[in-house]
Amino acid sequence: MNPDIISIISIVNLRKSVGLTIEEFDDELRELGNSAIKKLILSGIHSSRIKGNDDYIKQTIVAYIRANYRYTEPNIANENKIIFEENKNFMSSTTEYTTEQVSQEEEE
Repeated sequence: MNPDIISIISIVNLRKSVGLTIEEFDDELRELGNSAIKKLILSGIHSSRIKGNDDYIKQTIVAYIRANYRYTEPNIANENKIIFEENKNFMSSTTEYTTEQVSQEEEE
């Protein structure tokens, strides 16, 4: 089962990541976050590695959200697309992210 974005990044922090303080776009932010998670999993990153205590995972998901959110400035989207793709490609090439997390010690 895939993790839900809200178990990784709070809705308040998702709003902050795109400069929002209102709840009006929460559904869109959730959909983008869950799409990022699905894309990571389809790229070979094991779902057990997609956790809120991993700043690299959070940074990658936020980059995806920023890349696909409705910015009027294309440079913001392009820069974040590059970050997402580079992070995703790196993670999908390492066993740290592509193998199942089995040890409790690794989570800490």
